Amino acid sequence: MFPQISENFPIDNYTIMLMLGVFAFIYYSIFMLEKRHNYERGRVNKILIFIAIALVVMYLGSLLFDAFFHFLKDGHFTLSSITFLGGIIPGLAVFIVSMYYFNKNERGNILNIVNIIIPGVILAHAIGRIGCFLAGCCYGIETESIFGIKFPGMDNKVLPTQLFESFFLFGLFSFLHFFKKVKDYKFIIYLFAYGLFRFLLEFLRGDDRGKLFSWMSPSQGLSIVLWLWGIGLIIYLYKKHKSKASK
Repeated sequence: MFPQISENFPIDNYTIMLMLGVFAFIYYSIFMLEKRHNYERGRVNKILIFIAIALVVMYLGSLLFDAFFHFLKDGHFTLSSITFLGGIIPGLAVFIVSMYYFNKNERGNILNIVNIIIPGVILAHAIGRIGCFLAGCCYGIETESIFGIKFPGMDNKVLPTQLFESFFLFGLFSFLHFFKKVKDYKFIIYLFAYGLFRFLLEFLRGDDRGKLFSWMSPSQGLSIVLWLWGIGLIIYLYKKHKSKASK
C-alpha cells in the first residue's frame, strides 16, 4: 500500500514497523519488570540478554520456516521473507530453556517472567502487521464487501487480513495488560487465543503460503502447536497445584 516513505528514504515501511515493534516489546518488558514488578536493574539486564538471544532465534526461525515451505512448494530454498509463527515458537522455547539452564536464579520464576512480557510480544506483532499492510503482503481473499481494499498492482479488492490481525492483537494486548485477574495465565491465554484466531484467519488469506496438507496451511499447523503447548502448560500447572495441595 505504502511500501516506502519516499524513494530517497533507504528503509522501507515494513522494516520500520518491525523495528518499532521490537523497540515497543523491549521497552514494555523493561517497564513491566522494573517499574511494575520491582525487579532490580541487574536482574532485568540478565533477562534482557536472554530476550536478545530469543529475538535472534525468532528472526532466524521465521526466515528458515518460510524458506523451508517454499522449498517444498517449488524446490527453491531462498531466505527472502519471514513468517511470524515460524519464529515465535522457537524464540519462546529458546528463551524458556536458556533461562532455565543459564539463569538459575530465575529457574522457578520463568513462567511468571513470560506472563509479564508476553503482552509486549503481542504488541510488537500488532505493530508488525501494520507493516505487512503497508508493504501489501499477507493479504486476504478477493471480496466485493465494504471491507475490501485494492492494493497497487491488483485488479480486484481483497480483505485486509493484516489489519484484522492487528486489531485483534491490539485488543488481546489490552485485555492481558489491563485485566489483572488473568495475570498468572497470560501466556496460556495467548497460546489459545492467538492460535485459534490465526487458524481461522488462514481461511481468509489470499496470498500463496503453501500447503501442509490438502486443506491446511503451514501456519494452521503451527497454530495447533500453540494449542498443544497451552494444553501442556495447563497439565503442568494442574500437577504442580495438586502436588502443593497434597503436602
